[in-house]
Amino acid sequence: MDYHSQREYNCVSLLTGSQLMHPTRVFILASRPLFAQGVESLLSGQPGIEVIGVAAFAPDTLARMQIAAPDVVIVEAKCEEQSFLVAQVLESIPGAKVIGLSLEDNRIHTYYQRMKRGRRVEDLLETIREPVDWHSRSPEELRLFVLFQGRYGQRILENIRRFAPEAWTVDAWRVPSPLPLVVDGLTFPPEVLPTDLPAADLVLSLGENVDVARLVPAVVECTGARAVIAPVDNVAWLPDSLGRQLHTQLAEIGVTTVFPKPFCSLTEQSYNVRQHKVSFDEPAIGEFAHYFGCPVFRIDCDDQWIIEVNVERDTPCGCARAVADQLVGVDVQESVAQAGLFHHRYPCLATQCVDPGLGESLIGISGGFVQQAVQIEIAPCLPQTTGQVSSVASVE
Repeated sequence: MDYHSQREYNCVSLLTGSQLMHPTRVFILASRPLFAQGVESLLSGQPGIEVIGVAAFAPDTLARMQIAAPDVVIVEAKCEEQSFLVAQVLESIPGAKVIGLSLEDNRIHTYYQRMKRGRRVEDLLETIREPVDWHSRSPEELRLFVLFQGRYGQRILENIRRFAPEAWTVDAWRVPSPLPLVVDGLTFPPEVLPTDLPAADLVLSLGENVDVARLVPAVVECTGARAVIAPVDNVAWLPDSLGRQLHTQLAEIGVTTVFPKPFCSLTEQSYNVRQHKVSFDEPAIGEFAHYFGCPVFRIDCDDQWIIEVNVERDTPCGCARAVADQLVGVDVQESVAQAGLFHHRYPCLATQCVDPGLGESLIGISGGFVQQAVQIEIAPCLPQTTGQVSSVASVE
């Protein structure tokens, strides 16, 4: 039996009723020796649990843990150090359940599940014994958690809930405004967040101020998400410098983060435009982008009129569907220009201000995506002499 099969067998065979089958093997990694001794004493003798190692972090600690092959690793350290250690453990021991303990606020983090709060020994024992699904979740069963504010976030959330596949789970939290002052660059007091956020695969941040984006790392820890979409439809809500901070902080714990500017530049493999395009490989984001992102139409037309328009991929705010509904019956040769007008009338929620990094407005780029999607579909219906196929500048 190989390493991963043995781990899966150990996990699902812990206890049947009160009958002990295979104990959960626990390794304790702690920055404070007295704390490590205390946890070891608490766990020793507990049914179904075997402590196989205790150590402080040192150059050879990861190698020791790999040889021991624990089912569960308990990590005790302060916030920044804990994130670093957790990332190291997860990379070194794939599939291990990692429990982070914080003495400052009595939090129990289970990577990659939801955060729990507890003060009792029973809370820790329950967390250790909880079974974990070691098989990868199907991307089609996406668990999405949305942070949102204002009209911007509300409309995108409503469109996603209305048209998301039935297999998805879409939970959301309206972020209060104003939020308290941050403790440091990216950290809010723990009481800001709800006490029991749902487990999620993907976090979507839809805020109308920078504080919402600053909440993302804490939400990722609470939900166990492996990926984040933080769209930039207004640079005032998510400055590039804050995006770089988030990317660095989340990458340290193995979380993929994308910042589509504008949101409707997102596809299954990339986001942004032209020389600013960024590629990624993350199944949860790819599953989301299959349905919401850069618009894709399927258009039927005759020699003069558009007969039918189907939306294969909607813009996150629903603008593509609004445009599609109005295109039916439009003259084919006027359809690209009309699509631009319909886009602006919806109206698009991207800013009209010129983005300093791109040199043009995000609402203009968004409109270009809609027009290009129409242009691609109606090209076969156009006489070769009209030249309309080249009338819209590429935004890809």
